[in-house]
Amino acid sequence: MALHLVEIHLDMSSKERAERAMTAANNVASGHMPPGFSLVAGPWMSNEEAKLVVVVDFDDHNATLDFFWPAVARGTVLRRRFTPLVELADLEAVIAKL
Repeated sequence: MALHLVEIHLDMSSKERAERAMTAANNVASGHMPPGFSLVAGPWMSNEEAKLVVVVDFDDHNATLDFFWPAVARGTVLRRRFTPLVELADLEAVIAKL
């Protein structure tokens, strides 16, 4: 399993764009994900920034191309960030080898 924290920054600069962003968030919540992706947790909206936050399991982020770039072209998504996640026990194992 390759867990990632994904932050998707949304354009909420108008009511129309906010509605598109809400539709996109609802699609993610209902499991509409790129091939090979599984929603593990979320989605959540940040209370600080206009961004959707999810935890997903995937091995190849290239599968997102057909999902991500059209959303950028429509102006719904401004950018995204993937943060790989590991279990704390994995870090302990690395430290033990030092």
